[in-house]
Amino acid sequence: MDASVSRDPQDGRPLYLAPIAETWVGLDGPALRVSSLEQAERLFPLRRIGRVHTNARVEWETEALMACAERGIPVVFVDEDGQVLARLLGRPGERDELRNRLIAFLLRPESLGMLRHWMQTSRHRAARWAAIKLRLGTQLADTSAIRQRIDAQTAHVAGEQVAAQTRQWLRGLAYAWMEEHLRDLGLGRSTELGQAGRPPLAADLTDIFYWYLEPARQGWLKRRYLAAKRKGQPLMTPSRQDVVRLFESRALKVAARGREISGSLHRWLIHET
Repeated sequence: MDASVSRDPQDGRPLYLAPIAETWVGLDGPALRVSSLEQAERLFPLRRIGRVHTNARVEWETEALMACAERGIPVVFVDEDGQVLARLLGRPGERDELRNRLIAFLLRPESLGMLRHWMQTSRHRAARWAAIKLRLGTQLADTSAIRQRIDAQTAHVAGEQVAAQTRQWLRGLAYAWMEEHLRDLGLGRSTELGQAGRPPLAADLTDIFYWYLEPARQGWLKRRYLAAKRKGQPLMTPSRQDVVRLFESRALKVAARGREISGSLHRWLIHET
């Protein structure tokens, strides 16, 4: 039975259930109980679970599903190819509140301009945070100047091609996380707002979100460079899987930052509506 806990969009981490043999999920007090003919029962505390990905071979007890719903833990049902069949998003609350606030706000004729200004301000704040973490100083006035400095530093320790490729891969992972987070908040592609594509929330919020990942990327590339130099070995080109592991290793911090950004947007919408 493949039952593992990995990256998390909430306070805990996702639980992946992809068994080969028939498997059952029940509730055992404050934990999900996963049973299989192949392995002994395993308990997964609900407080440590951020979402559940489960395939069609898993049989769920209603009590276990309701426990997830009560705690706002999304349960995603997928087919053999990993395509989503259904989602259990849990009880309404902040998820619907954010969506409803945004819909009401967008009825205002000046809304897109106001939202664009909020995005720019938030992006600049995130870029300055990255500059401080990377000890670039506070004299850099705009995001483009900060971007140029970071690109120059990463190119020095990794080469321009690797610097650009790792940035692209990491941003792709950040975009996928943000898109999934927005879907949990009722703002996914399949919604009316998502299909309209205005505003492009996932892309705009990822532009903010990604700045918080830059110090980790540069630190990782620098450590690889120094290790190879110390050992007198050639610097190996990192793979996409290496970048995935970097992203996964900071799962809790990534999730906290992502929720902080959507929470900040929510608070701003409350103020404006």
